[in-house]
Amino acid sequence: MAKLVIKTEGLPAETLPLKLGLNRLGRSSQNDFEIQHDTISRFHCEVEVHDDTMLVRDLDSSNGTFVDDEPVSKATLVSGQFLRLGDVSLEVLDAPVPPDPDAIPRCVNHPDYPASMRCTKCGRLLCGPCIHILKVAGGISHKLCPACSGHCEPLPNMNRDKKSLFGNLVEKLFRR
Repeated sequence: MAKLVIKTEGLPAETLPLKLGLNRLGRSSQNDFEIQHDTISRFHCEVEVHDDTMLVRDLDSSNGTFVDDEPVSKATLVSGQFLRLGDVSLEVLDAPVPPDPDAIPRCVNHPDYPASMRCTKCGRLLCGPCIHILKVAGGISHKLCPACSGHCEPLPNMNRDKKSLFGNLVEKLFRR
């Protein structure tokens, strides 16, 4: 799992094990990770960890958030980079690796099936059979994630021109 290691002289070399989802960092005890340093704001930044990416977002801190010494308001993090909050430096380790763009996305529940939908709430990739369909009045149907009940939408760049076996048979029968 992704983690941040404090690398600033004068502070203990503490490892911050990040959880999936939102991780808040700052001087306040209300954060997920409290870092006591004069240059860190009470609510300095948040690090969001997903299965395939890790993002940092500055929370209007007084002394800024930096990735490899470049100021950022929002940025993607990868292993080996240094995240600096004010004067406190943290090394990024074990960050999630984005999938190969040429690879076919797979369903989280059925790895042998290609994923066709993504949950907009939790980010899970799902195949058609995994989606829960809720039909409401007026013929409208909602496609919901089985894990969090979030709305699911089709993955971009999916080849929509491919027909099912049944679709191909019907087309051949009626083309004659």
